[in-house]
Amino acid sequence: MKINYDSSNNEHTYQAGDVIRNSYGDLYLIATNPEEEFCIINLRTNMVYGGYKSIGDLCRGVGIGSANDVLVHAEINVL
Repeated sequence: MKINYDSSNNEHTYQAGDVIRNSYGDLYLIATNPEEEFCIINLRTNMVYGGYKSIGDLCRGVGIGSANDVLVHAEINVL
């Protein structure tokens, strides 16, 4: 998988489909599951975290949304 992204946006209002880069350089994709809960996918390790009822619960549960996290514009190409 190849991921191209531009990290010029640092808003902290997230929604499903957003990609976030944390201070360690990892990229995370916010998604929803069939039960309409929010989860987050680490695009480096392919680990899925969550099953949260709201974005706020997701942010608190997995620790995203700090001042160092950046909302990025990403293009994911599956090779």
